[in-house]
Parts: sequence; C-alpha cells; structure tokens
Amino acid sequence: MKLFKLLVFAIGLMLSTGSFAQDVPVEDLPVANIDENYYVTLPEMPVQEYYFVDISHLDFSDEQEAIYLLTSYVTANLISNEVFYTDGYMVIRIHLEHIPGDEVDLAQLQDYLNHLTKPE
Repeated sequence: MKLFKLLVFAIGLMLSTGSFAQDVPVEDLPVANIDENYYVTLPEMPVQEYYFVDISHLDFSDEQEAIYLLTSYVTANLISNEVFYTDGYMVIRIHLEHIPGDEVDLAQLQDYLNHLTKPE
C-alpha cells in the first residue's frame, strides 16, 4: 500500500509540474537567451516567473536529446523548463515561491543560473 501511495504521489507530481508552460501565453513572456554551453542570461528587468527562450540555434540531433540536455543543464531547485522542440523554443520557470523575500535580486539569480551551465 505504501508503494502504491508513493506511485500515485509521483505521478501527480509529474502531471502538475510537467505542463506548467501550457497555460502561459508565450507571446507575453520576457525573452531570456541561451548559448551553446546552455548558459541562460535573463534580461535586465525585475525577475519574472516565466521566460521565453529561443533554442532554434542549438544543435540537437533530435527532440529526445534536446529535452535531455536542457533538463540536465537548465533545471535545478529554483528553475525548471518545458521544451517545445518542434517550435524551437523552451519556457523556463523561476520558482519564486522558493526564494525568500519580496524582491528577487537579479544578480544573485543570474549567478545561480551561471552554475547550471554545461562544463566546457
């Protein structure tokens, strides 16, 4: 029974976090950039919860590789993403609910994101 409850919890968690970007109007999102080392740069503005990131310039062999690499290098405790490979973009979410205080410091958040890049 404990295993069943754990399985139901895991499935619920995946379903609730796996499609966060579907409800977000992409055209209204601020644009962040990503380079070939998966280094994400946020725009100079107050930190937002969601960002649009163009990934069309990155060289992926297929959708599976894109999702694997972007999940590996652009996901952590404070950031998650959803990849729209066919359309050439991803939406990243900054989990503001896990950052204490009313205002998030962009420089500190950018420093956090800098540690997530692909090793050279």
